[in-house]
Amino acid sequence: MRRRTFLAGTAATAGAAAFPASAAGDRDAATLALVTAAADRQAAAILSKPDAGGGGWGPRGVLRQMRRLTTPFVWPSSNAFHDDALLGPIETLLAKVEAAQHDDGTFSAGNRHSPPDTAFLIGDMAVAAAGLRADRRPESQAFAARLTAMMRKAGPALATGGIHTPNHRWELCAALARIDQVAPDPAYRARIDQWLAEGVDIDADGFHSERSAIYASEVSNPSLLALARLPGLARLRDLVRRNLDTTIALAEPFGGEVETVQARRQDQDQRRQTLHAYYLQFRELALLDGDRRFAGVARWIERNDNGRLADVLADFIDTPELARPLPAEAPPFLDLGRQFKTVGLVRQRRGPITASLYAGSDWYADGAPSAFYNTIGSGLATNPTLMRLWKGGLVVDAVRLIPDFFNMGHFRPSEIAMEPDGAVRLGGELAVPYYQPMPADRRRPGGAYALSPSIDGRFTSALDFSHRPATFHRLGVRILVRPEPDGYGLLFESTGEEAVDMTLELTLRDGGVLEGARPLADGGFHLVEGQASYRLGDERLLIGPGNGEGVVKVSAGETYSWAGGRLQLPGQRLYITGRTPLRYALRLAFA
Repeated sequence: MRRRTFLAGTAATAGAAAFPASAAGDRDAATLALVTAAADRQAAAILSKPDAGGGGWGPRGVLRQMRRLTTPFVWPSSNAFHDDALLGPIETLLAKVEAAQHDDGTFSAGNRHSPPDTAFLIGDMAVAAAGLRADRRPESQAFAARLTAMMRKAGPALATGGIHTPNHRWELCAALARIDQVAPDPAYRARIDQWLAEGVDIDADGFHSERSAIYASEVSNPSLLALARLPGLARLRDLVRRNLDTTIALAEPFGGEVETVQARRQDQDQRRQTLHAYYLQFRELALLDGDRRFAGVARWIERNDNGRLADVLADFIDTPELARPLPAEAPPFLDLGRQFKTVGLVRQRRGPITASLYAGSDWYADGAPSAFYNTIGSGLATNPTLMRLWKGGLVVDAVRLIPDFFNMGHFRPSEIAMEPDGAVRLGGELAVPYYQPMPADRRRPGGAYALSPSIDGRFTSALDFSHRPATFHRLGVRILVRPEPDGYGLLFESTGEEAVDMTLELTLRDGGVLEGARPLADGGFHLVEGQASYRLGDERLLIGPGNGEGVVKVSAGETYSWAGGRLQLPGQRLYITGRTPLRYALRLAFA
């Protein structure tokens, strides 16, 4: 079967009508060649493993490996098109997935009989089945029928099952939409409408409630775009557009890294997330809207971040309209200074220099301690990074401040504001109590007082803290961050408690050479005087000046240390010390 015939004849998903009509055979040949080569390499890597990629994977991983083999098998331009060597591994992987499905139609993946985890499998089942169903080989038809049978079996459980996290709602809805295409049932659209009636969790600044690049790119946005192809739901595209516009502001142009410091999920640990996972979303909306800037992002990914685009081919087969030529591209990464008030984040891009300033911890709400103050847990934004800085491959992954103040750990600002000239002000206060005797009307002769958390969240005791008077020791911190032609100047000032040791921690991404600072036994460095230099290739960052012989004290706080936890990023750590009352000016200058 020739590629032109295949693209023109593949059964399209419900999304086909959303795309403007195009001439037969109208396709982006260069992009198809790029993703076809990537898919071929990926399939070859799977086949090179003794277990054909199935060992050690849960059902979701096994199914994804199967999809990665069926895609080149049904694609006429692939080197593996109708290669019988793929049939055995496909059969083995498919059988493993079938064996993992429970009698109620669900799958388990850590979570038992999990509707959300089942929904994650449905997307791959539907895409793989669509490609196989359009292929004429009897084996392909048989594989497609088995995948479709699993989808049908899962439908009733997904139409009644529950969720754990916000993104699960939209993945579940998208899965029901897929199942409804092969096993129509009014209950599926009714359940979709029931979930959507809650309202979609995207704020005015374009962030989903989880504030996560992982879940926006891999779950929420793709699911909402799939739902937007259903009758009456085209409005959902506007929400995705809003998130993608924000994503451009969050992206660093040299390596495509997307800021995650504000996340409430795993990626707030600042693991490197890049634009590649957003590729199909930018592409789809560029095609639908004629958006040249979104087209520019898609082309940027193809040129600079294409190492993980192999899976895109299956989506092109499933929805051929996505493979149409893009509009002429426009540069997406322009200079900017933008404050995202809903998440306490400022992003600045000035030529080759990109910076993030952050004060969005869930410890605070409207500048005051929240119900989650000094609480660490899944689903909370608690990253203490104040600033990040990029120029080319040279990256300051974090500027953090650690006061030695009642073992409260890192300073997290409660306020952030960007001024018209680009200067950014961050500030906040640590207030730690000493507790006084219980008022007479609250005394208990037997001494049995309620077990309760301390006001500052450091510990719990049977002292009924919420009804006990307290006196406070206070430490205020103000930081002024001012753009300069070659970098940034940061002014740190303290108020309140005196004689508090302060440690400034700068984490430099590995790969460069740090000079001018004193080595420490733990592998870090202490800048006592003068300037330190960090060099990576042709880039060089000057850091300083040092601020004397103070003691480096690094503690994540009692909330972490009680459980033996640490709060440090990988990389080369440079420390600058001081003591309150503090007034210290730091320069970060690219030379």
